[in-house]
Amino acid sequence: MMKNYDVIIIGAGNGGLAAAATCAKAGLSTLLLERHNIPGGSASSFVRGRFEFEPSLHELAGVGAPDKSGQIEDMFIRFGGDVDWYQHDSTFRLVVPAKDGDKDAFVNENGVRVTVDARMPVGFEAFARKLDELVPGSYESCIKAFDLADRMFKALNALDNPAKLPASFKDIPDILRMVSHNMKESLDALGMPKKAQDIFNTYWCYLGSPASQLDFLYYLAMLHSYVQNGTGIPKLRSHEMSLALDKVIRDEGGEIWYNSEVTRVIMKDGKPAGVVINGSKEVYGKYFICNSSPNKVWSDLFELKDVPEKQLKMLGTRKVACALTTVYLGMNKTKEELGITDYSVFIAPDSDSDKQYDAAQSFFSGYCIINCLNEIIPDCTPEGTSQLFLTTMTFGDVMKDIRPQDYKKFKTKVAKDMIETCEKALNISITPYIEEIEIALPPTFARYLNTPWGTPYGYMLEKWDSMLPRTIQYMADQPFENFLFCGASQERGDGYGCAYYTGEKAGGLVVKALEKEGYSL
Repeated sequence: MMKNYDVIIIGAGNGGLAAAATCAKAGLSTLLLERHNIPGGSASSFVRGRFEFEPSLHELAGVGAPDKSGQIEDMFIRFGGDVDWYQHDSTFRLVVPAKDGDKDAFVNENGVRVTVDARMPVGFEAFARKLDELVPGSYESCIKAFDLADRMFKALNALDNPAKLPASFKDIPDILRMVSHNMKESLDALGMPKKAQDIFNTYWCYLGSPASQLDFLYYLAMLHSYVQNGTGIPKLRSHEMSLALDKVIRDEGGEIWYNSEVTRVIMKDGKPAGVVINGSKEVYGKYFICNSSPNKVWSDLFELKDVPEKQLKMLGTRKVACALTTVYLGMNKTKEELGITDYSVFIAPDSDSDKQYDAAQSFFSGYCIINCLNEIIPDCTPEGTSQLFLTTMTFGDVMKDIRPQDYKKFKTKVAKDMIETCEKALNISITPYIEEIEIALPPTFARYLNTPWGTPYGYMLEKWDSMLPRTIQYMADQPFENFLFCGASQERGDGYGCAYYTGEKAGGLVVKALEKEGYSL
């Protein structure tokens, strides 16, 4: 007789893993299904030659300082997941190469003419003073922004903890005011100069929306964490996090079936009752949590007649966020020999995030992030070597006119352009020392992540569809009382911490629902 599970989770990405761990630890009979042979989705790794590469993780904002854990580390502590964390006491470096005729150009430490070269430190006071050094008159507005972020953090945390609510009531009006404004509007109101805003907004790309569309609260929450604690990363790439959660789930009695692609949802009495795996095997459950984009779920797993009309209408109103192109490089020189001095450098043809975003509508605009993992984890590659990964943002549909026979040539050219951009902007030589190279375009990410256009960001965060509206509408956006979503498509958008949060939340809702039904957990 086929086992009937309390909860079936579809997809072992970050959200699905967190959901399964939450349910298993609560004592539910839990089944996690994953179409690949390993967990993690974006949170995994792959090997080429002598090098193990990180597919998507640039840096984590929720690990915390040595003496104080952050959001992500707290989750692993709650679950009992064992992860070896590395910390780096920096945020980012922004380099904007000068164009002919730029009157404010200067020659930086690399001997390159630039209009901006901002290497930003950890710590609110240090960050604000550095920003003021770069753009005089920006200190006070920067401190005010971080103070608002701190207050909003406390109020937001209280929303998940009713016992803390009374003490945070006074800050809730500020939250409501702030979330109705985007970054540009809010920083203008605080009196921050435009050039300082451009530096302050450098991390916008991690959320997939420019300053004119990105809500103030959401961006500040991320920046606040980076500036407070610096960059965190697991020693064994993000796959260490996924494997740790795999172990938690199994240790708590949960089941994980790999190579098990859900191909259809079985409906009974107007709601999901089971799933079909690999086109033939049926498995039944009481509740379901799906770590996937609704776009894919409604079209691939359901018959249209079974999808609520509201959900289909939402698909037509929400924009799919941008996708990524990443070039992974295994180098036969150390970072010192290559002249690499920073972990994370943002190279942009213009410092304005809206112009960077507009440029991403074409394929490669000159916007590129270069990361060197050896800066944080010196021994992450064999002695005498290093690894780099170069990332740019784009939209998957810009490749619609690329013919299959031209695909390889196209991605080789993109990689060459990205490498040359980094070489020129930092005045370094990369090309002669490349031992291994792997190039991932949006179709690559789409194939592995099974997301529209290969986006890791889910839906674009817009003013009408930002974090607070999504949070308020969360239950109304769930299509069936026993079928919940988690992951990047949900309320908090992109980011590892955001995906983990939505997984824990969905898992917790299932646990509470079963408790109300009289389950003894």
